[in-house]
Amino acid sequence: MTVTSAVPGGVPGARAEADRRRPEVPPHGFRPRRIAAVAAALAALLAGPAAAAPPDPLLPLRLDARAAVREHPGMWTGASVARGERAVVVGSPRPLVAEIAALADRAGRTVTRIWGGYGGAVVLVPRTEEQAAVLAEPAKVDGLAAVATGGRVIVQPAAFARLSATGRLVVVTHELTHVATAGPRAVPMWLMEGFADYVGYLDSGLPVRTVAAELAADVAAGRPALNGLPGPADFAARPAQAYEEAWLACRYVAARFGERRLVALYRAALREGIGAALREVLGLSADGLTREWRSYAREQLARS
Repeated sequence: MTVTSAVPGGVPGARAEADRRRPEVPPHGFRPRRIAAVAAALAALLAGPAAAAPPDPLLPLRLDARAAVREHPGMWTGASVARGERAVVVGSPRPLVAEIAALADRAGRTVTRIWGGYGGAVVLVPRTEEQAAVLAEPAKVDGLAAVATGGRVIVQPAAFARLSATGRLVVVTHELTHVATAGPRAVPMWLMEGFADYVGYLDSGLPVRTVAAELAADVAAGRPALNGLPGPADFAARPAQAYEEAWLACRYVAARFGERRLVALYRAALREGIGAALREVLGLSADGLTREWRSYAREQLARS
């Protein structure tokens, strides 16, 4: 992993905080030529090896990172660049950028082991939640530590800072799974988010009742839960429980049919839709899967 400062001596290294309503707009006194200098400095650091050097496998990511910087150049004063095995990370502060690049290397190896090879990702680490919201549009970052959109991962710095070391690795692995599994057809939210959490939590060592704490509490208290595989309305109204239900659905498929069949289910859903994929890969209808998942989830949540 290589970490470099993104602003050499001739370029200003600090600026006032941008207007909170439009974080990409530079504050008064930060002139366009300075923005151009910052963008040029980052572009130089994102440049690849000399022509005589071997081909750079990160070339597509470097080009996308350069494009991201040029889209909002006022955000990146004082930023750093870290290049990992399959990730290019741009942002501030420098120690966090280096940490995320290392996490992306670990996460990328897990994603490759489960899903297969993928092209990697650009990870952007802005200074503020407002800047993260601008970078993620049209996706939302509210309540999230990171979000994958358009092949990039946007880190929401305040929420990411509150995570434990394990939580940070889970989040980065989850988002890189989204990047790897993007395809021409949308899959149901329970499969998309559940599979990303399945891969994210795979090596965490955390027990079911820790990962699904909110859902376990609802089930124990007799509150509505496990009524059906969660859809968009559930993720909006009760996000913690919806993610946990989705994770348990994918965990059930892997436990009963094997991890390869879970991956095959996702790939089939990308090709032909979830109904046909369930019949082809698992021999189940959506109702049949729901019944079996509900029974499995209640059993897992009841364990101490």
